[in-house]
Amino acid sequence: MTAITWDDEAKCELNCSALYLARRGGRELGERFLRHVDAAIASASSDPARYRKFRRDARKVRVERFPYHVVYWHDETTSSIHIVAIAHASREPDYWRERMPE
Repeated sequence: MTAITWDDEAKCELNCSALYLARRGGRELGERFLRHVDAAIASASSDPARYRKFRRDARKVRVERFPYHVVYWHDETTSSIHIVAIAHASREPDYWRERMPE
């Protein structure tokens, strides 16, 4: 099983996005967003190399039905993934780059 770690800012992005969506479309929308993020993370953790690298060894998984991506890097030595961002697909591209390891 692939270990999953989170950047603190990515956790905040997840929670803030879910709250925003819940305020805009009701509690169910926020909960649906969280379920879809969980599914995207499960997909990435089941086969971390499945998604191609696109920036500084970062990989991203589209969150189904929402304009978001789960951005992560795969540590091949420990077979773990580190979630760097829960990024909106059309806002501030690459803002999370400083969270990537050197």
